[in-house]
Amino acid sequence: MVRALGISFTYFDAIRIGFIGSFFGLFAFGIIGSDTLRAFYVTRQTKDRMPEAICSVVADRIVGLITMFSFASVAFLLLDFEDIATAHPGKLQTLKYACQVVLGVTSVCLVGVFSVILAPQLAKTKTFKWLLGLPRVGNLLEKLSDVVLTYRSQPKAVLSAVGLSLIINLCFVISIFFLAIGLTNSAPPFRDHLLIEPICMVANAAPLPGGLGGMELALKFLYEAFSCETGVIVGFAFRFSLLCISALGAIFWFLNRKKVNEAYPYQTDDSLA
Repeated sequence: MVRALGISFTYFDAIRIGFIGSFFGLFAFGIIGSDTLRAFYVTRQTKDRMPEAICSVVADRIVGLITMFSFASVAFLLLDFEDIATAHPGKLQTLKYACQVVLGVTSVCLVGVFSVILAPQLAKTKTFKWLLGLPRVGNLLEKLSDVVLTYRSQPKAVLSAVGLSLIINLCFVISIFFLAIGLTNSAPPFRDHLLIEPICMVANAAPLPGGLGGMELALKFLYEAFSCETGVIVGFAFRFSLLCISALGAIFWFLNRKKVNEAYPYQTDDSLA
């Protein structure tokens, strides 16, 4: 998403900043903290194109969330709730209502995205031109409009980001499912995890330190809706695996602090912390 805007950025830079964001996302408030830190490090490397760099991080998050919601929506449409035998029919019905909301949100988001991408004439309307004339806001909208136009001309990059996001969600599904069958004697079938995982990941984005608690409660509730009482165990096991992998971000962070200090010697360690 960064390179699609014509910004010089290597794969190693993306991996390094991604791990740093993931590491600090464990302590910050949900995805907001990790995205803020990623945007900070991206802009430090591309100070001459700061608005575009920030927009790339925002675009990456938008792609991820829309893909996640779409993933859950497709799983919901393929799942027959009438054939599910559950010891908690009330929770299963609540899950069905929640999935209907997710389906509605996904539809609205997709319509909005395609409207922006497929309707370049929106930038030529009198209302938009009036907004461009507003102080401060106008400059920001102009930059955002340029970014949208750039992404519209780079469909391969956007589709690649969507494809990678789908693969990531599928990997999360496989991870949770394997943890469940490895640690417990019972677990919902794999097809049910196609619905469970995206909702858990949305809960993980809650404004809590690292999303801690939100994902575990969501997994407990969803497992019980499918007549399994092992959601808490699987949730904490999955959280532990995330902690272990995200801990690699600490290494990248300390290496990056040295690199930034060399590039900006006037900055002190306290100002970078």
